[in-house]
Amino acid sequence: MNRQEAEDYIYKSYLKAKNNQDYNAKDSLKRRPDLTRTLIQERDNTPSVVVTGSKGKGSVANMLSQILQTNYKVGLMTSPHLVDFCERFKVNGVNISDEDFVKCIEKIKPEVDAIDAGISEDVCISPMGIQSLLALEYFNEKKTDFNIFECGKGARYDDVNNISHKYAVINTIFLEHTRELGESLSEIAIDKSHVITGQEDCVYVAEQDLEVMEVILDRAKKLSVDVKHYGKDFYAQNICYTAEGMKFDVVVGDRIFEDIIIPLMGAHQAKNCALTMACAYNILGDIDIAEAKKYLQNIYWPGRMEVISSKPWVMLDACINSASCDNVIDVLEHLTDVFIDVESSLNKSGSVNLTEKAYSTEILKPTVIIGIPDDKDYLGVAKKIRDFANKIILTKSQNPHYIFTIKQQEMLAQENIETIWTESIEEAVSLAKEDNAPIIILGTTSLVAEVKKLQSKLFG
Repeated sequence: MNRQEAEDYIYKSYLKAKNNQDYNAKDSLKRRPDLTRTLIQERDNTPSVVVTGSKGKGSVANMLSQILQTNYKVGLMTSPHLVDFCERFKVNGVNISDEDFVKCIEKIKPEVDAIDAGISEDVCISPMGIQSLLALEYFNEKKTDFNIFECGKGARYDDVNNISHKYAVINTIFLEHTRELGESLSEIAIDKSHVITGQEDCVYVAEQDLEVMEVILDRAKKLSVDVKHYGKDFYAQNICYTAEGMKFDVVVGDRIFEDIIIPLMGAHQAKNCALTMACAYNILGDIDIAEAKKYLQNIYWPGRMEVISSKPWVMLDACINSASCDNVIDVLEHLTDVFIDVESSLNKSGSVNLTEKAYSTEILKPTVIIGIPDDKDYLGVAKKIRDFANKIILTKSQNPHYIFTIKQQEMLAQENIETIWTESIEEAVSLAKEDNAPIIILGTTSLVAEVKKLQSKLFG
């Protein structure tokens, strides 16, 4: 196998079954995590945490990896990737090499092939199952002390949940992936709550709607798993925006960790860090806060409220639904200095307190580029952002697996939202630059990846 063949192999079983499955069927009818359960359990011999939720799973998993590295050698599996598939598998923050990636695929291939040969054409071994096997194979080889796994869209029918885990983390849950997980918030919560299997020492839960929290607490009670949740057992306070990112304090029980700084934008990231630190505090028994601060300040999480240019000021975020757009708006409402004087603001050391409502829509509204596929919530994002934008430009990713059509412009016009349609991110950015305003780019991960690849060409 070469590197590309190894990557293609992860999707081989799925692509074989794809055309024989009902696209609109729920995960409960299409996904078969039982197929990989035994293979995963055979390789599963390191303490782990599994992270689920609707948004911020990757941020939490990444932050947790950073903090645990103060004591442990840590394996981390996340998805999706932006530029290179190997981004999904890390040990102490370093991507798996192409050579190790191929070697691990070749090791698991005979066993996976044996299972695949015995299933019908409308059944597949999930790519998440194969990735979990690859990750475990690699982490075992590297002799990690602790592993962190991010679930895909759900948990109940996600092969990642086959991995035994002493701890579970559930970030905020909202309506998303309704085609696969369920039409209602409670259905989605039920699916994701299955990250609680009964073997956990504790589950850590972010802020949730009451309906969601009831589902989680009910499952945890039935399985006798302790629950600690945001606002009661841990929380972030004194949240401030700075030119470098977020500054805040974290309270865990009776402990206060002051002046945490992370290079990520948004109050939600401060809350993500509080969720992370609560879990890490339990795992480690305590936190060497001086060391943890060093690791947290070096977090690199591209495409998540990432400022990628100072002139023009450009922020990039993998936002594909209206709920995620709330986080973008939160940033816009508090980055007053950026919109008054983009160049000087990035050199300031001052901060804007979360309680201050300093943003004025009369100052300098950003031009917003939206690149969200037809089957995602482009409409909801546009509705949320329109009052904060001087102009909305629609664009598309060149990834053939995603569908972007000009009907988006027509649908938005029916909602009295005026937009400009473009055929590429290059065209969209070129138009946006004409406004001499800050630029916000919101889109699916394939679009974010294109922006990252073209970053120097687009913004110098």
